[in-house]
Amino acid sequence: MSSEEILATINYENLLKLGFGVIDVRYCDYEITNEKYKFVIIRLDSNRENFYLDMFKRYIPDFKPDKEIFELWSRILAHKISMCEVLQRDISIKVALYDYLETR
Repeated sequence: MSSEEILATINYENLLKLGFGVIDVRYCDYEITNEKYKFVIIRLDSNRENFYLDMFKRYIPDFKPDKEIFELWSRILAHKISMCEVLQRDISIKVALYDYLETR
């Protein structure tokens, strides 16, 4: 299954309703699993509705999404995976976000 297909299976809206948010995908080896990518999921206590928009605004204060926010976040995670595969190492989500917004 490709990274885009895997990311398409994530229902960000339902996760938010349950109080969770996907904040990153890691590209590294762990002895516990053979999966190449590991999603970083956090527990949210409040502000679930605007979580992803607020996360974007931490990096880009005047950010205004031109796409559906979940689709945009999924594309940024997929972009990070692509960059990690090319570089053969993990990079920060911040670098992937800036690179995606600059090169799209």
